[in-house]
Amino acid sequence: LTAAEHAAGRQPEVLTVDNHADGPYVVLRLLREDPDRAAAALELLRANGGNASGVRLACVRSDGDVTPDQFWPTQVLGNVRRRPFSEIWNDESIELLAGLRRRPRPLTGRCARCRWLELCNGNFRARAEAATGETWADDPACYLTDQEVRGER
Repeated sequence: LTAAEHAAGRQPEVLTVDNHADGPYVVLRLLREDPDRAAAALELLRANGGNASGVRLACVRSDGDVTPDQFWPTQVLGNVRRRPFSEIWNDESIELLAGLRRRPRPLTGRCARCRWLELCNGNFRARAEAATGETWADDPACYLTDQEVRGER
């Protein structure tokens, strides 16, 4: 928001993204506090499938670059000014897209061993890469305890 926009009374727009660790947390809490609702929550979270970057989500930037989501500018998959989006999106030779679409994803660390991987799908890869330099490393924003990662209540 510029000073002129602020002076004109324009309100800022805020975009927040979820943390896919929230799903397992909710299920674990429901199992403790409201077990009758836990199964329904688990079913909805399984249907959602967790993080969808590069699976059901992409970003086409103003310069034509295509990235797996709007928060991952370092991973350019192609450019729609040089190649149709459909060709980029369906290109099985793009290793990052193949990894993002693999179930389970080729994760390392706690994520690879997590009981809840089917719900979060490895959480946010852009954040993991920004924090560690490795695409498939743990997402540092996962707040689940080791006990919760193992599926223990």
